[in-house]
Amino acid sequence: MAGFPSLFPRPLLAGLLPAVLLLTACTRPEDKENTITYSFWGSIEQQKTEQAVIHAFEAANPDVRVIAQPIPPPIQRYNDKLQAMFVGQVAPDVVMIEVSRYDEWLARGVLEDVTAEVEDLSNRYELMPGVRRAFARDGRFFASPVNAHGYVTHFNAEALAAAGVMLPDDLSWAWLEEVAPRLSRRAGATSAVTDYAFQLPYPTMMLWAFGGALFDDLFHPTRATVATPEAAAAVRCMRRLLATGAVLPPDIGSLASDVGTYQLFRDGRVAFFFNGRWSTPDFLRIRDFHWDVRPLPRGPAGRVSQHGGTLLGVWSGSRHKALAKRFVRFYSSPEGLAIVLPGRRYVPVYRRLAYGPEFLALTPPQALTVFSDTMEAGAALNYLYAPGYGEVKRIFDEAMEKAILRPDIPAEAILSALEQKLNRWLQRSQPPAA
Repeated sequence: MAGFPSLFPRPLLAGLLPAVLLLTACTRPEDKENTITYSFWGSIEQQKTEQAVIHAFEAANPDVRVIAQPIPPPIQRYNDKLQAMFVGQVAPDVVMIEVSRYDEWLARGVLEDVTAEVEDLSNRYELMPGVRRAFARDGRFFASPVNAHGYVTHFNAEALAAAGVMLPDDLSWAWLEEVAPRLSRRAGATSAVTDYAFQLPYPTMMLWAFGGALFDDLFHPTRATVATPEAAAAVRCMRRLLATGAVLPPDIGSLASDVGTYQLFRDGRVAFFFNGRWSTPDFLRIRDFHWDVRPLPRGPAGRVSQHGGTLLGVWSGSRHKALAKRFVRFYSSPEGLAIVLPGRRYVPVYRRLAYGPEFLALTPPQALTVFSDTMEAGAALNYLYAPGYGEVKRIFDEAMEKAILRPDIPAEAILSALEQKLNRWLQRSQPPAA
């Protein structure tokens, strides 16, 4: 594919068997010249939001009809079904894309170049720098970003007050390590109203905060770089936090996952929770305490969030690419995002909106600019910006779980083994010599 690095080509046959098994449930409505299909994931409430965008687009474009193809959570079900539809050549004209699949589907050639549409909008509405860095590939876009903010720190104000804890202006892992035992009944704090201080965040965020790195280059990696003193310091910090008894054990809350754990914060079981804007609809139900957000804790090297990402792409096999691009452009525009934002899951990708009154009025939480700040330059990263994201995440998260659950093994030994595994993955992913 022109403009995309040849490193890590992903064979189309990878995962073909499960994809073929799903094809029986993956059909496409009969093609009509003025009709496009749009597939997305989400709850019932999110489906209502997507339908509102569709209705607004059809009102502005009466010559076009959009057929919605919602797929309920979890996201893995959606990704697997879309993969099957791509293989079977029955994919929707427009697809919602989650960050972990962007580069894989791009490498397979199933996403149409939409650079013209993205740049036309960004010439008039400045795209946040973190969004551009996360999804531009050699200066081209193969899907249009509509949401790409990072994780932040949610906190329970009543829990802090009950423990006599004052939240500092500059949150740090060192401070959290100090006060965590005061915020946990399980750790013996009789004045605490929460069972635990928090659940550990994705280990990547602590790795970066301590100055560690997964690879020499997240876009074109040539070697893994995790076996460093900085990464070992991050592992030791995680181990110390768990040893206090004030942090949710991984066997209760799955390590490196926010799936199914937001209820712990919502129900007042933890004082802090590290997650993105997408949890807000669930937290609006909170009536027993006041909550707000702050940036992620910093470490010796500063603070770096991990970002998510939602994009809209056009299937390269679509017979209606022009109409599909028109819909993607409408959805990605400030007018389209204005319809989506009240759902309180997205943070607008344009600077004017991210710091504008339309977004900042959508409280609670009060400190909404904290979400916008994660899209500034250098504020957020991810595991990888190339095909293989899922495999890298699996290898890294498994090693971090072992590092935390087996404190008898030196951190340096686990990191050395992790670096070897990542380097072997790199060698397997290299294209064959010409």
